[in-house]
Amino acid sequence: MRVLVKDVMSKGVVKLKKTQTIHEVNQLFLDRVIDGAPVVDDIGRVIGVFTKTHLMRAFGKPLDTPIERLMNKNVMTISESMPVEEAMNIPVGRLPVVDKNGKMVGWLTRTDLAKAFVDHYKRSIEGLLMVVDSTAHGLMAIDAGGKITVFNKTAEQLWDIDAEEIVGMPVSQIFPVMKMDSILLSGDAASYRLQVDENIYQVDATPMKEDGRIVGGVAQFYRLQD
Repeated sequence: MRVLVKDVMSKGVVKLKKTQTIHEVNQLFLDRVIDGAPVVDDIGRVIGVFTKTHLMRAFGKPLDTPIERLMNKNVMTISESMPVEEAMNIPVGRLPVVDKNGKMVGWLTRTDLAKAFVDHYKRSIEGLLMVVDSTAHGLMAIDAGGKITVFNKTAEQLWDIDAEEIVGMPVSQIFPVMKMDSILLSGDAASYRLQVDENIYQVDATPMKEDGRIVGGVAQFYRLQD
């Protein structure tokens, strides 16, 4: 599902009127601890942006000067239905978000975008881990240095080992019989049967490559029926 701007934007944004004075807005910025706000007309359409930079430029002007004379009137807005990945390509620190009628409904900042990216990445990882843990086969992955990076729930049950105890450790130390190091050296996939105590396992190991370079390996295994 695509994430839209309306899903991640900041709501309840302070809005200014063009008739407000620089004195009023300065006090508002101090009270609300903000450094900028959009300026809207009587029906909520964005007509400008006023920031602390404008306040500094107003130094020496009468305090009852309306912000309309100082605000930035060349304002870019974005639609609330725009996909977040498109908004990320706009080189503006913060953007007023409008609905289909042009009325401001929120404020999109780089912080909002960063949080959306992190949340999306986290959900993707959690979804992938759920798939990995749900498979009927045991799965184990190692990095280029031969250290275990993934050990799914089925693998825990097959080997009676808690993943937290072995992730990050050398596979050659924990599972020397798996011969996972060999696929890192050869770069070739391997398929074989492995006997541990009274149990026989089918193991299929494959190197992971990126741009022709071996960056790790993954093995899936399951116990054969007697």
